[in-house]
Amino acid sequence: MQETKSRGLTRDAIKMIAMLTMFFNHFSHVFLTAGTYPAEFLKGIGYFTAPVMCYFLVEGFYKTSSRRAYAKRLFVFALVSQVPYFLAFNREAAVLNMMFSLLFSFLILCVFHGEAFRRGKGQLQIAGLFFLSVFSDWSALAPAFTLLFDRAGQERKKLQKTFLFVTAGGWIRQRDSGGGGGGGGGAQTEGVCGVPEGAVRVLFSMTGPALAGLCILYGYNGERAKKGRQVLKWFFYGFYPLHLLLLWLAARAMGTM
Repeated sequence: MQETKSRGLTRDAIKMIAMLTMFFNHFSHVFLTAGTYPAEFLKGIGYFTAPVMCYFLVEGFYKTSSRRAYAKRLFVFALVSQVPYFLAFNREAAVLNMMFSLLFSFLILCVFHGEAFRRGKGQLQIAGLFFLSVFSDWSALAPAFTLLFDRAGQERKKLQKTFLFVTAGGWIRQRDSGGGGGGGGGAQTEGVCGVPEGAVRVLFSMTGPALAGLCILYGYNGERAKKGRQVLKWFFYGFYPLHLLLLWLAARAMGTM
């Protein structure tokens, strides 16, 4: 009997897009001049990745066979990624890398759905994890996205509202990283087609999250890839530290760092 193919994008296909857009974002940070339109555009496209990772983190929380093993993997790869993260961003980024943000977000879910929280306890643990996330990439936004996705579940209207917030989060992220309004010492540029410069930058910063919402809401078929699941699983974990290390090596070779 011939196997039927599901329409739409699998979870792994969307994650692959997220890896590519993350590379664009980090390429911009390492090689392009901050504040220029090419740099801000690639950074904005890269904001596709964080909401996608938070969405699938929630999905993984419910589908994993071992939440303890899931948390351990996040912790191990967060540690592995820390040195490449510092090298690639020349210690100018957040103290901790994005894998720590995902780890804190996952632990928040564990506490939120734990027995202690149901008995009215655990709020201090969640507050502490939120505080720790402030020192990691995407700061408190990652756990906020994660909790919103968790609360939305599979209800389309709630997910739509969540992605509207997430899209606004792209602007918050861009502003906090010093890319907003042409400030922060970056190159000054004129508006495009009469649109003010600040509005163009806001549009860039919201492009990635908006595309993530469209991709998941209207493109995701709810399935994993049919083949190579284990290979893809470890590829997604390993891509983060590996591409940061390669970007740093390339920058060193070119004498730009």
